[in-house]
Amino acid sequence: MTSPDLTRLTRMQTVLFNAGWNMLGRIGPVAVALLVTPPLITRLGLARWGVLTIALSLIGTFGIFDFGLGRALTRAIAERIAEGREKESATLVLTGMLALGLFGLVGGGIAAFGVHLWVYHGLKIAADLRHQTVVAMWILCATAPLVMINAAMWGVMSAYQAFRTANLINIPISIMYYLGPLLIVQVWNSLVGVMLMLALCRVAMTVGYGWVCLRIMPTLFTARPAFSLLRPLFRIGGWMTLSNLMFPILSYMDRFMIATVLSAAVTGYYTTAFDVVARLSMITMAVTSTAYPAMAASWRNDTSATTALYRNSIQTVVGLLFPFCLLGALFSHDILSLWVGSDFARHSTLIMKCLSIGVFFFGIDAVAAGFLDGIGRADLNAILSVMEVMIYIPLLLVFLHWFGVNGAAFAWASRSIMDCVVRIALGIRLYQWLAQVVRHLVPTAAIGLGTMLLALPQTGHLTSCLIGAAGLIGFYMVLWMHGLAESERAYARNAVVRAWITGRQSMRWPRSAG
Repeated sequence: MTSPDLTRLTRMQTVLFNAGWNMLGRIGPVAVALLVTPPLITRLGLARWGVLTIALSLIGTFGIFDFGLGRALTRAIAERIAEGREKESATLVLTGMLALGLFGLVGGGIAAFGVHLWVYHGLKIAADLRHQTVVAMWILCATAPLVMINAAMWGVMSAYQAFRTANLINIPISIMYYLGPLLIVQVWNSLVGVMLMLALCRVAMTVGYGWVCLRIMPTLFTARPAFSLLRPLFRIGGWMTLSNLMFPILSYMDRFMIATVLSAAVTGYYTTAFDVVARLSMITMAVTSTAYPAMAASWRNDTSATTALYRNSIQTVVGLLFPFCLLGALFSHDILSLWVGSDFARHSTLIMKCLSIGVFFFGIDAVAAGFLDGIGRADLNAILSVMEVMIYIPLLLVFLHWFGVNGAAFAWASRSIMDCVVRIALGIRLYQWLAQVVRHLVPTAAIGLGTMLLALPQTGHLTSCLIGAAGLIGFYMVLWMHGLAESERAYARNAVVRAWITGRQSMRWPRSAG
């Protein structure tokens, strides 16, 4: 990857372009899923639908068997491409795909071995559903190698920033992942048919991803595996695995603690609000999946490109997140009342306000964490995650005793802010050129936090609207003046002028034609 390529990848418009495709790749299939789910539940029945949801959750556990190799592979490929080592990169890709496919085979085999015992002695399902459930689960386990290989190929496409092409393949297949089961049950009303359809979608995704990888990396045709290249990746991957193991603990510990300290019933007030704001993580994931491989490619040889990418990624995340987080904080009661009713809203309003603040800083933290992984310091992320668990659990206990269920939201938001500060400080310590960048980011983050703190007290609609309007204007003015470079402001001004001219011409054209 040449210097001009790195410059192009670090521009704000490139980050927005790639993030837009990644968001479309996530939002499009989810929208279809919302439409398809009710008729699919009706057709399958609650018992088989419940089994299907449990089976699909099994797919997420397959990722444990990659030992962090998938993400480490993305970083290694990006670095080698940036240094012009295309042949070695192709060898690494092929070796990584074979290794991950083997891990998936082992993981799927282990899961398949326990299916019969789980279905007949673990799950409480009707006797007439057990056989088709076992067969369906076996089909799902057989796709484990494809899941792992697809993850490796996604890493290749990420390293080459081929997000547009990848999502053009991903979107229709992901839509069929939801629509296909509804179609198959019309002619074969069985979980076996549903799983076969999902397996075909996995095969189609593997073929599509393989075509893209061969197109962007023709040297794969002549590559030969060299497993010695994976040894240093397992060291980084091991630390990433530790972080991955800590993530569900940090993500779900609050729910278990609420149920233990308070009651299981009260947990619903917390999880309902959490489920609303958690949807915003799609924005964060869309941007960070773009930034991570680009930072891994540039950090060693191009500090200006790396710092620009770091700044633009954070500015993109906060710029996209802030209006949703602010509106979620200001109008949480109205949103929850419309969705789950006024009784739930009364108990969950303050929770949603606090979680909105936490999600805002979680977005910044995700970019900072991706930077540490990108420069090969996944160990710091892992150690920080372990320390977080040790600090977070006592903090959560204290807050639950002091503030009840609202205390869990206070603790989660506090953890997000502290996480963000510590990871950014670590980044500056390891990469001193980030210090100047962070100084420009602080005012934007500060006004975002200040405005959302004003939203914490319950206020009338008029006051909330005034706070929202003033907060949005102030936030984007600070972002414009302190966050964007002059070249980016010039680009934005030119884009607005071009849009204005195009709009006026399109309005004038019908009159002249008449």
